[in-house]
Amino acid sequence: MAAATLSLEERQAIYDTLARYVWGMDTGDIEGVVATFTPDGVVKDVMGKRWDAAAGGARGFATFFLTRPNRRGGQHHVQHLFVDATEGGAYRVTSYWFSLRWDAESDQKAVRAMGSYVDTCVKVDGRWLIKEKIIDPSTTPANRWEAI
Repeated sequence: MAAATLSLEERQAIYDTLARYVWGMDTGDIEGVVATFTPDGVVKDVMGKRWDAAAGGARGFATFFLTRPNRRGGQHHVQHLFVDATEGGAYRVTSYWFSLRWDAESDQKAVRAMGSYVDTCVKVDGRWLIKEKIIDPSTTPANRWEAI
């Protein structure tokens, strides 16, 4: 079902939450990433691992990817495609994304990875938060992934 009744302000508030997630991942801000999720938020990462409460949830996911040895920085660019209403007042946002890498030593810039997100967002205490994030690497072979 299309989100025809979702106001532009509410839609933008959802997009702001998704942008804060990307900013947190790109800047290595674990607390910033965690703040974009509900307390019981779940992430399915690029390798297919499901980060639910038993696996540490959003905090476990962010900590794993942002504290990896030799983590390379990057910059994500996201294009939101669809916003669809789901049950219970939630909205599912489908987006394309790609990540750029800039090697400061060689001044080379390259697309590091690309894929899609499916984010289910819910409003909690007046704020839109991510209840579930699915990161789909289907457009990129799994062996090419680096830390997000």
